Amino acid sequence: MMPEPRATRSGAAALAAGLGATPRADAFLRGARETARVALAVGAGVLVAAGFVLALGYDPLAALRVMFETVFRSWSGFVDTVLQATPLLLIALGYALCYRARVWTVGGEGQFHLGAAAAGLVALGLPTATPAPVGLTLALAAAIAAAAAWALVPGWLRAHRGVNEVVSTLMLNFVGIFVMSWLIRTVLRDPEIPLLQTAAFPEAFHFPVVGQSRLHLGVALALALVPAVAYLANGCAFGARAQAIGANPRASRAAGVDVPGTIIALFLLSGALAGLAGAAQVLGVTHRLLVGLSHDFGYTAVLVALLARNHPVAVIPAAFFFSALVVGAEGVQVELRIPSDFVRVFMGILVLFVLAADALARRRAP
Repeated sequence: MMPEPRATRSGAAALAAGLGATPRADAFLRGARETARVALAVGAGVLVAAGFVLALGYDPLAALRVMFETVFRSWSGFVDTVLQATPLLLIALGYALCYRARVWTVGGEGQFHLGAAAAGLVALGLPTATPAPVGLTLALAAAIAAAAAWALVPGWLRAHRGVNEVVSTLMLNFVGIFVMSWLIRTVLRDPEIPLLQTAAFPEAFHFPVVGQSRLHLGVALALALVPAVAYLANGCAFGARAQAIGANPRASRAAGVDVPGTIIALFLLSGALAGLAGAAQVLGVTHRLLVGLSHDFGYTAVLVALLARNHPVAVIPAAFFFSALVVGAEGVQVELRIPSDFVRVFMGILVLFVLAADALARRRAP
């Protein structure tokens, strides 16, 4: 029996090209069309959302003004926006990799909590005299390992048993959240504080910050990972294999691509990034574990990846945009008494318009 051929870099790239990849000029034009389509969809969504605000008896122009001033004319508001965009960016990068292969994981929320819990266990378990480089490295490694191991379960089920990853990752989200909640309520809870939280981490487990600001090392790490993920998605054989699997898994398997192995690798990478996001949040922002740590980062990151069209570089402005909506909505609630939960409605409207624009483009395609 002949051994199964292995997909080489050139073979994977050729397969991806045959299944829909385009030359650079065509890819540029396609990207420009996608950008214009998303911009028009977002503009239409803003108009519809403004109509809802007007129907509720509020001034939409005043709401937009307050949101802009909260995010861009206030240093504190801008920093809050960047800090909330950081976990969104990291989780959405993992999603973007998976979605290119049509692996529809939504497990970032649970993996975020498991990564945060692992980093917290290291921070609270090691001696306070631990050198900062050693302590932070161990905490980050624990967060990445815990979240990746959590992602391995739905990855293996999807790759080898065909289990729907949307269902498995969604269910595991709740388990991951409850595991961290259980740790906070029991073995890690600070008995001197009536709130559900742990003791503060030692200084050795705090991310360094820029000057007197709250911008921490996690922001730089997230931005540094963008070109690495972009290369992984577009510049190497792994990205070509993932794209080929997304276009036609049967043809990919016939061409020698290790489909189960690639799918599991995508889950592991996505989980590792989500775990890093959890570690960045507790080591750089809260400096302790607490209930309600995540502001639905794992779920909002799905919208970020969708708006970015699964392009790693485009995830940066998309993550900042959604973070600005959340932070700006808080300012609108304080100043204009418009409920901040309305921003969730706005996000839903944007998603509907982006999906509608995609559907219309597919119908017009020859």
